[in-house]
Amino acid sequence: MTRIFHIADTHIGYSAYRRMDEATGLNQREVDTYAAFKQFVDFAVVEKPEVIVHAGDLFDSVRPTNRAISFVLGQLIRLSEAGIPFVVISGNHETPRLKETGSVFSLFEHIPGIHVVYGNKYELVEIGDLKVHAIPHCDDIEGEKQKMRLNRDSTGGVNIALLHAGVYGAGKQMFLMDEFNEQLITIHDLTNFDYLALGHYHKYIRVRDNAYYAGSTERFSFNEVNETKGFLEVRLDGDGEKEIVFHELRTREMVDLEPVVCTNLDAQEIKRAITDRIQECNPEDKVVRLKVLDIPMQVYHSLDFDELKRLTRSAVHFEIKYEFKRDNELRAAEQPSFRSLHTEYEHFMEKYTIGAHIDKKRLKELGLQYMQAWESESEE
Repeated sequence: MTRIFHIADTHIGYSAYRRMDEATGLNQREVDTYAAFKQFVDFAVVEKPEVIVHAGDLFDSVRPTNRAISFVLGQLIRLSEAGIPFVVISGNHETPRLKETGSVFSLFEHIPGIHVVYGNKYELVEIGDLKVHAIPHCDDIEGEKQKMRLNRDSTGGVNIALLHAGVYGAGKQMFLMDEFNEQLITIHDLTNFDYLALGHYHKYIRVRDNAYYAGSTERFSFNEVNETKGFLEVRLDGDGEKEIVFHELRTREMVDLEPVVCTNLDAQEIKRAITDRIQECNPEDKVVRLKVLDIPMQVYHSLDFDELKRLTRSAVHFEIKYEFKRDNELRAAEQPSFRSLHTEYEHFMEKYTIGAHIDKKRLKELGLQYMQAWESESEE
C-alpha cells in the first residue's frame, strides 16, 4: 500500500492578540502555528510516509515574515534530508492577486524532494507509481479542473487530486469558509481518483468515501472551538482499498464559555455570574470568550474592570463580549447614541458595502479585537 500524509491550512505566520511567548518574544499565537507544524514534521520524520501532500495555505499571507519563511525552510529541509517527498499547492491566503508580486514558494524550489505548485495552473507531480494531480489557487479553476480530469484518464498507478477550494454537491452541506476569494468546485467533477486531498475548510471531515478535508492544524477563530486539529494518514493500494486515520496534534486550548444571560438578574447576580464563569474555566494559557447578554448599560458601567482583568490575565486571550439591553423605545427608534461601540461597529459592518478584494469577516474580527484592546487599556 502507498502511505500518504495529508495536511492542510497550517497558516504559518498567523498572529493574534497581545500575549508574547516568554521564550522567544514572539506573538504567542504565531509560535503556536510553528509548534503544530513542527509536531507534524517530527512525526513524519519518524514514520517516513512515501509522500506528504499539503493542500494549501501553508502560510497565512502572501508576504510572510522572514522568521516564518526561515522556520518553514528549516522544516522542509528536515523532510528533504529524511528522504520524504513533500508536495504543496498555494492556497488563497498565500496567492497574490497580481502575478508580478511573485510567490514565496519560489524560495523552496531548489530543495530536493520538495515540490511546490503555485503557477496559476494544474501540474502533475509523479513520485514513483504515485501521481499527484495538483491545482493551486488559480484564475480559472474550471479550466484547470478539465486538464486534470483529462490527464487522469490516460494515467495508471495511484492517482491523487490535490486542491484548495470549497466543495458543494456532496449532500446538503457546503464546505465553505466565507472568505472573499475562496474558490468553489462541485465534487461530481472529480471522479476516477483514488483519493481527493482537500484544503481550505478548517474542519477535518469526510466529504465522500475517497475525499477528505484534513482541516487546519490550529484553531483560528471561535468557530473552530470544538474541533480537533491534526492531519490524515492515508493508505491506498490502487485497487480501491483504502485506510484513513486521523492523527491529533497538541494545540492551544480554546474555550467558548456558556453565556451569562442577564435577564431577570440584578446587578450583584450579574457580577457574580461573570466572575464565576471566569474562575470555573481556569483560563491560564487558554484562548477564551465569554458572552454577557442583555446587560443593562448602568450595570456594565459599574463592573470592576480591574478585578476582571486580574482574573483573566493568565489567559493567552480572554474576550468578554457584552451585548446591551435596550428598552422597547430604543429598540424601535434605533438610536445609535445609546449603543455600545462594539454594537455600532457590528451594525455598520453588516450594512456597509466594501470592495470584493477585502475580507469583510476578517476586517470585522480585527476591528472587534482592536476595540477590546483599547477598552482594556482605557480601564487600566
